[in-house]
Amino acid sequence: MKHNVRIVFFVWFHALLCVSVNASNQEKYVQEEGDIIPLDVCAVSTYILVMVRLVFDIDTRGGLVYDLRIPDIVGPTWNITKPWMSPCPTLVVWVPKKAASFAEFVKLNKDNQVKGGFSIAIFCYALQELPFNVRPIFKPFINSTGQMNGTYDQLLRHIEGQTCQAVAGDITITGSRAQYVSFTIPYLKADVYMLVLSTQEWKQNLWAFLKPFTTNLWISIVCACLFVGIGLAILEYRAENPKFLGPIYSQLIMIVWFPISTFFFQDGKILNRCSKVLLIMWLCMIFIVLQIYTATLSSWLTLNQLNPKIPTSFENVGYQTGSFIDNFITQRYNSSGKNLQPLSSYQEYKNALTSGRVDAIFDILPHIDLFLSKYGSDDFMEIGPVNEESGIAFAFPLNTPYLEMFSRAVINVTESVNMIRMKTKYLGFSMHDQTQSNQAPPQSLGVTSFIGLFTLMAIVTIFAVVVSEILLRDGNDKVGVGQKEKLNTTNHVDVSRQLQERLPSIRRPLNIDRKGRSIW
Repeated sequence: MKHNVRIVFFVWFHALLCVSVNASNQEKYVQEEGDIIPLDVCAVSTYILVMVRLVFDIDTRGGLVYDLRIPDIVGPTWNITKPWMSPCPTLVVWVPKKAASFAEFVKLNKDNQVKGGFSIAIFCYALQELPFNVRPIFKPFINSTGQMNGTYDQLLRHIEGQTCQAVAGDITITGSRAQYVSFTIPYLKADVYMLVLSTQEWKQNLWAFLKPFTTNLWISIVCACLFVGIGLAILEYRAENPKFLGPIYSQLIMIVWFPISTFFFQDGKILNRCSKVLLIMWLCMIFIVLQIYTATLSSWLTLNQLNPKIPTSFENVGYQTGSFIDNFITQRYNSSGKNLQPLSSYQEYKNALTSGRVDAIFDILPHIDLFLSKYGSDDFMEIGPVNEESGIAFAFPLNTPYLEMFSRAVINVTESVNMIRMKTKYLGFSMHDQTQSNQAPPQSLGVTSFIGLFTLMAIVTIFAVVVSEILLRDGNDKVGVGQKEKLNTTNHVDVSRQLQERLPSIRRPLNIDRKGRSIW
């Protein structure tokens, strides 16, 4: 058993080594010798997977499971035979070379060979959607030293007037670039945002205790209090409660004061049974409102609010090396451009902001979100969009005959499940579901948050008044009769006691004669 395992492992190791070398050589042919039929990037990883599995199938009786699923872009069947004749059987695709930290869109190895990336994956999926076969040859836009051979604008100028060539990468559509190249439908949003440091501020003032509720909600609470007060006044007036039988101004005071005072202390007696039901519902409502108010006020007072540190001048700002952002900054903010700082990695972004070398950094949204996902948003914040761009797309020479079909293919890819899978795989997170993770201040609660409670309170008030009137009219259960009889009995007892105390002094004889008769 152990002997079989060793043999299988030995065969697996040599097969993987041979296939990897073979794939590497063929990739080199893809980018250096376009005339040799290559193994393109869109399926090279799956090719290695298939060959390795053929070797593993030698012996699996020992109970070992060999499953080396190497991530691929599309797969070996992506470029199947299609009925249409291709206007460009071979398509040279130029890609930008960027720093290792910007490799999410286009990834190159140490030999400057294209290995994948988000833009490459979308491009391969779009080629699969075309009705004809196209063999892509990916070439990095580099100079003799292996570095980027200019800016993105120069990269796009490189295909101007050419045929069967394209540019794939994080290429942003701009009006100036559209004059010498054609763009497909954008496959990713690319609005310009500003990245700045965040500062901790406590925004509390004299009226902070009113922030938990909106103005409309405070007014609604006061109106509800008055409405309940009017209902109680009607009920107690019908029960002949002395506190509600005084002058008009005293009755108005009781309407306002009684619903409030009942929550803190007992203010007077309730003679109507329906009033007790209404007061219980009112106390429950006030208790709920107070609990919600206390919780919201606590969050307002204890939240450590982060606010962006917006620069007052845009002379000392940074941008991504080779992008169009430098022209945007000089035109939009009337900057001289002398102190603009080109930055070539996310680490430089962080160092430049924290050290104060730049006051802000401008970049498109995908790169800003990637930066925040790497370094967090406790110290940095995004502001924007400061400018809305058309998006990131693929570029072709002007008057390319298959541009419209390629755009339709891009639309099909962006609407498929592969788009979400590619975002998760290459970008590490879902771009369309990105939100600033900084804690925003809590929102003030409005009337809609308590509309059900107010409605229930109004129904109970109306119902109590209606039931009280029905009982009084029918005479089945005299509302307040028991209380009034109790009061009358108490009054009679008090009068009897006073008479008993006074009668002895009144009826006591003044003197007694000899015959025993009382003299009054």
